[in-house]
Amino acid sequence: MKTTSLAGFALTLAAAAFTLPAHATQMTIDGNFADWGVANNGTVSGWTPGSGILFTVDDQSNANNGYLNPGWGGQAYDAEALYLTWYTKLDGQTYLALGLITGHDPNTPTGGNNYGRGDFAIDFGRDGSFEFGVLTADRSSTLRQGDVVGTSNADWATGLWSAPGVYDPAHSSYVTKVNTGTDVGNASLVISSSFGNMGTLGGSHWFYEVEIPVAVFGGHWTGNSPTESFDVQWTMLCANDIIIVDPIPATVSEPASLALVLGAAGLACLARRRRT
Repeated sequence: MKTTSLAGFALTLAAAAFTLPAHATQMTIDGNFADWGVANNGTVSGWTPGSGILFTVDDQSNANNGYLNPGWGGQAYDAEALYLTWYTKLDGQTYLALGLITGHDPNTPTGGNNYGRGDFAIDFGRDGSFEFGVLTADRSSTLRQGDVVGTSNADWATGLWSAPGVYDPAHSSYVTKVNTGTDVGNASLVISSSFGNMGTLGGSHWFYEVEIPVAVFGGHWTGNSPTESFDVQWTMLCANDIIIVDPIPATVSEPASLALVLGAAGLACLARRRRT
């Protein structure tokens, strides 16, 4: 699998950090990634977003018989880029925005060897416990697409793999979709139609765009800043490919400061992280 990590952009980000805005420009949640600064122009640089946006990119190459991580599936089950920022609107309300590009068709049914789309999972504290899910599809009569749901790990379905490359659905800990939990609010969610010419490898892609009012996070977020470190991940129901973006430590108040923090740490933590 070919991995294009943040490390390739680290020095540029660090040099620009003092001039980046505290937060990215407010997004229009319409399934169009142009306002994120992303471009389907057939180049590697097309993955890179505008300033003030945190991101992870992992454009697979169909190498190793379609192995992704932790499972197989090739382009059809590839989670390729995850973007994150937050901003405060004129009404004084702060929102967390997510953007996802994937080769997985969101209309894929679950059955046989096919697996549908998963939900966004948010882990405050980065301790492996997922406090919130953002639903990308209806999961029950009361948990519907766009709902933000308070969860424990017991509320989540899990994938096919107990470790990278180890098929063991009975013992998987890779969370995929919300089965149960407490509805705490609503996000705006739009999933685009398919598009091509993304990166150098081609194929069909889809873009998920999400905007979450941070008030739903309760004490995990105060004002326009998180009160603790957190990460966001997404995968499909088989968990063949998991993508994660890790925002800044809780002591830093704006996304643009990530480059400064990582630059001081020798860029050691900039590369993409997957759960193992």
